[in-house]
Amino acid sequence: MAIISVFRIVVVSVLGAILVSCVSVPEKQQYADITFQHLAPIKLDVGEIRVINEFRSPLKAPHVEHELPVKLDKSIQRWSQDRLRAVGNSNAYAVLTIKDASVVEKELPKTTGLTGLFTKDQVVSYEFNVNVELQVVTINGSKGLALAQARREKSISEEATLNERDRLYFNQTEIIMQDFDKEMEKNIRNFLTPFLR
Repeated sequence: MAIISVFRIVVVSVLGAILVSCVSVPEKQQYADITFQHLAPIKLDVGEIRVINEFRSPLKAPHVEHELPVKLDKSIQRWSQDRLRAVGNSNAYAVLTIKDASVVEKELPKTTGLTGLFTKDQVVSYEFNVNVELQVVTINGSKGLALAQARREKSISEEATLNERDRLYFNQTEIIMQDFDKEMEKNIRNFLTPFLR
């Protein structure tokens, strides 16, 4: 009798190990950097372009920008490398300042009661924010300033997987960076005309 019990335990243990090995964890997706090399550079009559990141993520809820597969502030820095060119006046410099590159998570109300059992809610909304200024300063004291802000909001279903959430993060980062690029280029051409080459 004891031998049969031991045999059962061994069989159950082996079957359990086989089942556990069959469960596969989905592989985390990798995302490429968001670039702007396909666009014509914006040539500034300055000797140097500096980038200052004033945004500091709290690294805690409701902020989630540190969880993005491609970070917003790094994408703005990449935009500066790809789109801005210092092509002239050594007596002038430009400073691109990142004021905001946040993503804030907001809980949405869930359907309650019997209806809630059959409803797949959008349970969380993510608000993406970009706020950047570009200032040009010359040695003789003249200055120019262009600002760009962009905001996007997107919700996600309660059934979404972590990979689906990361895909949403990446897609929204890509879209808001396109919004930012258009807004900043328009304002550079409107407000920094004397400093363009």
